[in-house]
Amino acid sequence: MLIDFLKPILENPFFVKYGLLGLFLNSIFASFIPFPIAITSTALLLDGQNPIMVFTVMAIGSVGGGILTYFVGYDGKKIYRFLRKTQRSEDYDKGFVWLNKYGWIIIFALSLVPILTEIVTIIAGVKKYDFKKFAISMCIARTTSSFASVYFGSMFLQYFNYFKF
Repeated sequence: MLIDFLKPILENPFFVKYGLLGLFLNSIFASFIPFPIAITSTALLLDGQNPIMVFTVMAIGSVGGGILTYFVGYDGKKIYRFLRKTQRSEDYDKGFVWLNKYGWIIIFALSLVPILTEIVTIIAGVKKYDFKKFAISMCIARTTSSFASVYFGSMFLQYFNYFKF
């Protein structure tokens, strides 16, 4: 069965061992370093966790991580300079241009993309972008992303359980 093959892969990530607390920490840390939140959430669903709890914890952690990275950019220019060295300079330059041109729309759009989300939240903090606009657009995007991840993760597991590959 395919689900039996996938089970060890999904249960191996470090954060899965700690259940919902691990998912919460994974969601926060993913705002700094691209850890795969979808794998952790799918593994917890496979383990029998309630999808509503997984969604709630994932959304709260992801939003909390976004706010945290905003303040890292806002007050921590040293951290920003370090992170800028780890990313391509063009990505940050594009981020500044896009943020100036599109504002909250680019924060919303890039908050839906896993790796680009940490770049835009830090840049918004560095530019001291209006926190209210930032928080609203980022919260909506990350909650939507969390919902999609849990929904499609649940569908994935139901599909494989139904057909018993």
